[in-house]
Amino acid sequence: MSVWEAVGTGFDGGFVPLGQERVGLGVMRELNEEERQWRVGRCWEVLEALGPGAWVKAHEGTPAVGCQVGSSGTMLTEVFENRAFVELSVAEQRMVLLMRALVGRPPLVLLDEVWSGMDEGMVRAARKYLREGGVGEEQAVVVITHWEEEVPWGTKDGVKRFMLQAGEGRVVTGS
Repeated sequence: MSVWEAVGTGFDGGFVPLGQERVGLGVMRELNEEERQWRVGRCWEVLEALGPGAWVKAHEGTPAVGCQVGSSGTMLTEVFENRAFVELSVAEQRMVLLMRALVGRPPLVLLDEVWSGMDEGMVRAARKYLREGGVGEEQAVVVITHWEEEVPWGTKDGVKRFMLQAGEGRVVTGS
């Protein structure tokens, strides 16, 4: 399965790439042309925002470990989208799975230890994308982490924090 196909499975929630452009067939009914085009455009949007070109920019010109760099100093999205998922580094696979989780704009996004295995450039690119419109106002995001600083947003952004300590849950207020 290619990176493109792995990301495209995020629309319908399956594990087999389907459809003319490998962006699914639709769950309740078949996709019309407008929906198919939106999915293709959305795949490109997510790949460009979270792909290797963004990691390089976020890491101040240093490509992520294992990245093939294009002549302009960034990996071309077209090269990355055609790579086999199984041939990616663990960090790259984690980023592709984040793309898959976000591509269909689901109403609820669960990010469980999402930065695990990613390098600093990847984390910066993903946090920037999430803060700057990667999730819409119609979406809820639950971030599960051991480290508060890993949450891309703060309480000033409307975040409600819930903490488990010693088996007890509590709402956290402040900062």
